Amino acid sequence: MGTFSRIAHISIVARDMATSIAWYQRVLGFEPAGDVNPGPAGLEMPRLSMVHPDSGLTVVVFEPVRRSGDLFDPLRTGLNHISLVVDGPAGLRQWAQRLDELGVSHSEVHDIGYAQFLTLADPDGIAWELWVPASQ
Repeated sequence: MGTFSRIAHISIVARDMATSIAWYQRVLGFEPAGDVNPGPAGLEMPRLSMVHPDSGLTVVVFEPVRRSGDLFDPLRTGLNHISLVVDGPAGLRQWAQRLDELGVSHSEVHDIGYAQFLTLADPDGIAWELWVPASQ
């Protein structure tokens, strides 16, 4: 059986690519990794790859030519949320403070025994968690 070593990238569909790119930079600290790319022939769809400098996680933001305008819905899309591990409970509190300073809505910190986390959503409603396993 084959295996894998890490996530290559996460691709996100945005209603407004510029708005989403600005949010991912301002809120989560991603940096553009090149210029907007129209995509390969036959699959033209503007996209921009963004890399998080600390974790190396790549997020590709797409803006399809034809889009319904619907917001993200975990019951319809098959994706519930994306979870990022942060550096301990103090790191989670720092994130909550940063989100407050930026005016970004987020949940309270939840403690479920095996982890603590808070949730937030990008401009299209895609759910993100900032997560601390109890082992940290």
